[in-house]
Order: sequence, then structure tokens, then C-alpha cells
Amino acid sequence: MSVSVYVLECVVMCAVFGVSIFGMLLVNPVSFIGDYPPEIQAQYYYSQHKEAVKERMTFLTILRKGIAILVFLFLFAWMAHQAGAEIFIDGLLLVYGYMIVLAAFDTCFLDWVLFANIKQVRLPGTEHMDREYHQKWFHVKVMLPMLPVFVVGGIIISLMMTWIW
Repeated sequence: MSVSVYVLECVVMCAVFGVSIFGMLLVNPVSFIGDYPPEIQAQYYYSQHKEAVKERMTFLTILRKGIAILVFLFLFAWMAHQAGAEIFIDGLLLVYGYMIVLAAFDTCFLDWVLFANIKQVRLPGTEHMDREYHQKWFHVKVMLPMLPVFVVGGIIISLMMTWIW
């Protein structure tokens, strides 16, 4: 396996992910409202005179998410192959590593550093909530349950990788 290819893939993956998230937030600041701490969500809905409504999964939303999952499955399988994984266990370790790197980047850099400190990407009406935006433990508690899910994803992707290549 090539460590330099793996590190480069991780850097590019994080950069593309970060730019994508920021782009979506600049277009629609409410894109990820469910990912914010409850105090911020409540203040947003209060300040905007809106009711918190659980968004229903429409056919189009399910289709979009399904396509995104398929793209990520094949992308991670291809990335693991490019990094030199030839057998299942190599692929599993690399793919799990990609997911951990992406989750750590999202939590430690995007959530803790950028979103907490850049007021332009905060939800309208919550710009003043510095303490709530700096809740590090909230983001960790959201990420930790994903670790076992990453294993399942890693197994599926590694099986795909060994089957395709």
C-alpha cells in the first residue's frame, strides 16, 4: 500500500468535502439545521417565526441520497484500490480510515473551528450564540455512534473493491 497516495487522497477528500459543505451552506444556510445543537435550532425557529417541522422523506430525496451513497461506495472502493489495497483486509482498513479521517475533519475542523468562528455561515438569528456554537462535546456525541456504521460501510466497500478490481 502507498502511504503517500493514501495521505493525498485524504487531503483531497477533506478539501472537496469542506468546499461542498460550505457551498451548500452559502446557498441555503438551513441545509443542515438538524446537525446543530438543539439550542441553536430552537433560537433559529424562534427568531424566524417558524415552527420546527420534521422534513418528510420524498421519493426525490430518497433517490438523491441513494445516488450519493452509491457514488461514495464506488469512490471509496476506487480510492482504496488506487492506494494499493488488493485484498479485503487492506481495503477495509483503508476505507475505515477514510471514514474516520472525514468524520474527524468534519467534527474537529468544520464544526469546532470554522462553523464556531465564522458568523457568515451561522443560521440567521443565531449569530450571537457563540457559546452554543462552541459546544465541542455535542459534535463528538453525534460522531461516536457512527464508528460502528463505518465498519459496516467499510465491509461493503471492501467487498466491492475486491470484486471489481
